[in-house]
Amino acid sequence: MRIGIIGAGNIGTGLGKRLSAKGHDVIVSYARTPEKVAEAAAIIGGGAKPGAVEDAVAHGEVVILATPWAVTLDLVSSLAGALDGKTVWDCTNPFAPDMSELLIGTTTSAGEEIAMAAPGARIIKAVPPFAQSLHAPSMEISGHRPGVFICGEDPTARAVVGQLVGDVGADPVDAGPLKLARFTEPLGMLVTNLAYVQGMGPGISAILVR
Repeated sequence: MRIGIIGAGNIGTGLGKRLSAKGHDVIVSYARTPEKVAEAAAIIGGGAKPGAVEDAVAHGEVVILATPWAVTLDLVSSLAGALDGKTVWDCTNPFAPDMSELLIGTTTSAGEEIAMAAPGARIIKAVPPFAQSLHAPSMEISGHRPGVFICGEDPTARAVVGQLVGDVGADPVDAGPLKLARFTEPLGMLVTNLAYVQGMGPGISAILVR
């Protein structure tokens, strides 16, 4: 599958590395300098290419959005036309800088705000595992794959992102409509706070035990 990644940081490169290893065709974009984007492509490996944001969007059958929340809505708004008809895997979370709280939540979500900014796109919220896990040899924790809860209005697009979640080594859980991101994003906030503020470290995850 052709994957366009917007966000050349640790999450974007971690997802890109794992997806490229599974044979997906990756273009990565969006960093402070073109040199940083080129470095990200080298980290991903597997033939991944650097490009401008517009290149990544045009390339991707699925576009992965892995940008800092502070820039996300303006960026998505500027790309709204190009994102029409695209499946967008939204990896963002609207954390406060100190990771103590969400900047929005309970009555809306980052996923829903992104959907309003790009109404022609199929927005799928699926908060990925920690970057440290994505870059580790294995993501398993005590024999379990990290859980990733998938929300979106389009069942087919949810299934596509679920396949990619499985390809990166996590456990996809179809959680239903996009408004359920109002609850999955706070779950991501809780796990992040436990890991980095409460000191439990990144070797933790929320999972669904069936």
